[in-house]
Amino acid sequence: MRVLSRVPFLIVTGVLALVLGSQAAPAATPAPATADAAPAGMYRFVTAVGGLSTGSRTNWVRLGTVSLTADGSASESHFHWTQRTRVTRSSTGVAASDCGARNCTVLTANGYQATSSPEHLSGSYTVSGSVLHIDWTGNGWEEWTVSEPLPGKLAKLTFLSSSYGGNYGYGYGSNAQWSQRATMAQIAAADWSNGLHHDYHLWKTDADAKPYLDEASGNPFWNRDWKACSSSRCVGGLTGSGTDTTQYYISTANTSSTDRRDTLYHWRTSLADARGEYCYTGNSHVKPMMEIIDNDGGFHGWVGVEASLNQTAPAQGTSADDIGVFEISEF
Repeated sequence: MRVLSRVPFLIVTGVLALVLGSQAAPAATPAPATADAAPAGMYRFVTAVGGLSTGSRTNWVRLGTVSLTADGSASESHFHWTQRTRVTRSSTGVAASDCGARNCTVLTANGYQATSSPEHLSGSYTVSGSVLHIDWTGNGWEEWTVSEPLPGKLAKLTFLSSSYGGNYGYGYGSNAQWSQRATMAQIAAADWSNGLHHDYHLWKTDADAKPYLDEASGNPFWNRDWKACSSSRCVGGLTGSGTDTTQYYISTANTSSTDRRDTLYHWRTSLADARGEYCYTGNSHVKPMMEIIDNDGGFHGWVGVEASLNQTAPAQGTSADDIGVFEISEF
């Protein structure tokens, strides 16, 4: 395991607000990209970005899709979560059954089950060497290093910096349509032990309520044995044994979506049992994700965010939050 040095969608009574954290003065707007100057020739990217600091309790994350055009235009549709807003988990409506985990409905971060992304940005981009620079009109800029894990099929974005407070991120892009996605059978059959690795930057607190960043890279994801549910919209599995297992689920964002959105949901049975519950209603882990799809429609994992905001331990406040960015991918 390689240990790394220590990287928006709000629903409040039905009102959506975009919060990008503290924003520095924007850089000068670059000239538009020339035709066919898209990074590695790719025009559709899934990205996860976070503004994470151990000195802050207003950390935020956003997850979305970035679309580029040959004339240098950029647009983004995304979801956003922040510690500033105490929101509860939401139901995807997807009921897990016969997939190894308890038969429970999959929950996700508040609002991710919506029919479409609530927040939108527009702007322009340039590519200089291996650096992608995006200027979001009225919302600052961000930069990524571009590489090609699958030349001609898939580009990877490594986060460099931003003017709006984002400091960690993951991204991948291709020219596959946004409607191209993996089936749950394909997800269950992926090489979870050797082919997919889990990199993450997660804000948490220790037993003394002191914030820290939990960060690591290179290991497989914790659960490596997945089974497709009886429905076509989820997979499940568990780790551990006896009275202390962890129940894992991956499902689509809702019961009708056909886009790249999935969500990862997990919780410990000992916590549910202590509350006399079969399906846990406490502070479970909710992790929205976007699928990584190459030009040929091949599935290579996800970029994602954790937005597990405290909803059932009021005395702990933000100390019971887990928030951050991650990828589960082949690269």
